[in-house]
Amino acid sequence: MVDPAAPPAPATAGWRRFAGVAITLAIMGMALHALAGEFSEHGYRQIRVAMHALSWSQLGLALLLGMASYGCLIGFDAIGLRRANRRLPAGRVAITAFLAHAAGQTLGFAALTGGAIRVRSYGNAGLGLAEIGQVVLMSTLGFVFGAWVLLGLALWLEPGAAALALPLAVPWVRMLGIALLLGFGAMWLLVGAGGRSIGWRRHRVWIPDRRTVLEVTALSLVELGLASAAFYVLLPAQDGVGYIGFVGLYLVAVVAGLLSTVPAGLGVFEWSLLKLLPQVAPAAILAAAVAYRVTYYLVPLFLSTLLAGLAAIRRPLRSGASTAWNVLRPWLPQVIALAVFAVGALLVIDGTLPAPRQRALHAPLPIVETSHLLGSLGGVLLLLIGQGLQRRSHAAWLIALALSVVLPIPAWLRGGHALVALTLPLVAAALWAARREFYRQGALLDEAWSWPWLRNVALVLVATVWLLFFVYSHVEYQNELWWQFATSGNAPRALRALLLVSIVVIVFGLARLLHSTRAPLPLPDAALLEQLRPLLTRAHDTQACLAMTGDKAILRSEDGNGFVMMQRYGGSLVSMGDPVGPPDTVRTLIWKFREEADRLGLRPVFYQTGDQHWQTYLDLGLTLVKLGEEAMVSLDGFSLEGSARAELRQAWNKGRRSGLGFRVVPAEDVAPLLPALEAISDAWLEEKAGDEKGFSLGSFDPAYLCRFPMALVEAGGRIVAFANLWQAPLAQELSVDLMRHSADAPKGTMDFLFIELFLWGAANGHTRFSLGMAPLTGLAEHRLAGRWNRFANLVARHGERFYGFGGLRRFKSKFAPEWRPRYLAAPGGMHLPAALLDVTRLISLDPRRQSN
Repeated sequence: MVDPAAPPAPATAGWRRFAGVAITLAIMGMALHALAGEFSEHGYRQIRVAMHALSWSQLGLALLLGMASYGCLIGFDAIGLRRANRRLPAGRVAITAFLAHAAGQTLGFAALTGGAIRVRSYGNAGLGLAEIGQVVLMSTLGFVFGAWVLLGLALWLEPGAAALALPLAVPWVRMLGIALLLGFGAMWLLVGAGGRSIGWRRHRVWIPDRRTVLEVTALSLVELGLASAAFYVLLPAQDGVGYIGFVGLYLVAVVAGLLSTVPAGLGVFEWSLLKLLPQVAPAAILAAAVAYRVTYYLVPLFLSTLLAGLAAIRRPLRSGASTAWNVLRPWLPQVIALAVFAVGALLVIDGTLPAPRQRALHAPLPIVETSHLLGSLGGVLLLLIGQGLQRRSHAAWLIALALSVVLPIPAWLRGGHALVALTLPLVAAALWAARREFYRQGALLDEAWSWPWLRNVALVLVATVWLLFFVYSHVEYQNELWWQFATSGNAPRALRALLLVSIVVIVFGLARLLHSTRAPLPLPDAALLEQLRPLLTRAHDTQACLAMTGDKAILRSEDGNGFVMMQRYGGSLVSMGDPVGPPDTVRTLIWKFREEADRLGLRPVFYQTGDQHWQTYLDLGLTLVKLGEEAMVSLDGFSLEGSARAELRQAWNKGRRSGLGFRVVPAEDVAPLLPALEAISDAWLEEKAGDEKGFSLGSFDPAYLCRFPMALVEAGGRIVAFANLWQAPLAQELSVDLMRHSADAPKGTMDFLFIELFLWGAANGHTRFSLGMAPLTGLAEHRLAGRWNRFANLVARHGERFYGFGGLRRFKSKFAPEWRPRYLAAPGGMHLPAALLDVTRLISLDPRRQSN
């Protein structure tokens, strides 16, 4: 078809994401470095002694208080749903809120992470975005108001604790607390009975009515009080800091961790507490922090994993699991991926720590050394495949399941912490129970990594390296350490484990860089293409003939009456136009294509669709953007008579006077002409200094050209121009695809070719002729038009000298066509520019250079 390559797409701002990851790593690195500076050479030994000093009653009470805190967090969702006037089953609300807060507390950015979980769960229950926004707002405001009031109370009632850490005298600290409480009271009076928008310039937030403010604040006071108490009970008794005073210091440390953007405030939270509690031994604070992170972060995470696994086993639990299943099913891969990542991090970190003294090593030394390396190797592999699980990759699931089954033995034999070995069977059970959710095929190396996942892997590696130097700071480095093998040789084993982890990460990264993520899908053979020929005669668009190029995979309908021509590139599965077939078959194929994209873990993209099935594309959740307009010339009663056709008549007569002739060669007679046509094609490509295009255009492929009639323009008995003909008999549509002319062809040869094609088509029963799409034309130019329209118009104006968008439309306009829109249907947001870029690159691939 007369179809240019896709318009250029804007580049993504990847450098900003990289900068964000680098800043997060730098903040955590500085915090960890500052933590190490608080200890002598035997800092790890001091922390271990403090850990052993913690009693089981302290740990149990901390766990109980932490779970009670999570129970209060569920109340924020209930308040938000009440404000939205929506009633949902208590089980759904409880599971959704618990899962949202467990993931949000662990990954950070709780409003976004937990909000995404609520959108999926509550959205499936019929809530709109505005109603879900009320739930997220209540949770966010609850923390802000509760921290505000608690901090004010702590500074007012027990100012001495803050005075020890702040350069302020006790009276000034008490006055600051009173000021915070008065400020909250003023805000409460200001919002009134109906709520109010408060902020500065464009940064504003809606504060609900007074009753709701009091409700979320009271609930938050209890929740934050329980969360801070879960940490407080782990600290040794000290003078000068009571519970009330500790709450304020705890909140400051929590806010510092949130502002750092480090997930769970790792390192920043601990360092803040060290500075805020100078009278408490640093080892005691860090020991309490480790226990707190296990009871408040890891236990809820693994409870979510257990709940996910139980929800997947629906039959034994019957109705009791139905609610959990409906809520958790969309998030099973994410929950399990997070648990697998956590277990991988524990294995890697456990390989750095000395073996606990109570875990005597009875296995032979070679087995201990081998188990130690295998445990660290398995841990880093679990880190690296975690995102594949998140995207429902079957290969990632298979590897994770195998590792979770095998690794408990080496994790136990190497003498590590027993808790690490015990979590692996739990993860294995959850993986097996949810096995049907991991169905996407494809190589792991084809999975595009997200920046948050890269950040989390990097954070674990940075923490592991720091931990190695911190734990063995008393060991003087020697080259001989690498070759010391002894039962008590913890430092050499840790060095070798870290080296193995580093090698695996580097190899995995290089493999991803060198691996092509653009391998095409399997292409159809000649037999399949012949089976499609009858369907082309019933097509409503000559664009269906692109299936005969053979460079696109074919997805057929169940009844065999339709098909989709598609190919993958980058992270997109691209359909060329609408599916081919009857309307009902087309709608079914659109959904089938969407399922295929989901199975492969790719974004679904429909390139150059018409306007017949836009409702179905919207039902898929896709965004439609206008690519341009297709020129359609009416052939019904077409002739060169009359004043309206004067210019065409003159161009035709000029061609005749130049000695041009026209004829159409049937498909079966094209083969003998190929040598002459190839010479014209090669010279034309050389003159244009370009390569063959693919996907949306045909190329000079003998097998492809011999499947269609060929239109020839001759001068003096020699071919000077040619074009292969596409026909859609059912729609009575005619078009051309590959058009080439010789350098010495008379001026106006292509005009003559088109006019003759119009006449030939009208004489052979065709009622319309497609001139193909003029890209980036016919778009809205109003100042209030959408961003895509404004961007596309900008590209068309400033890219004219490189491509000639306007010139192409002017050339087609002289044939007085009707213009019909062509669209791109793809996921919105940042997926849209990525989809445009993938389509552009896919079209620019030379089919002759692609491998099968």
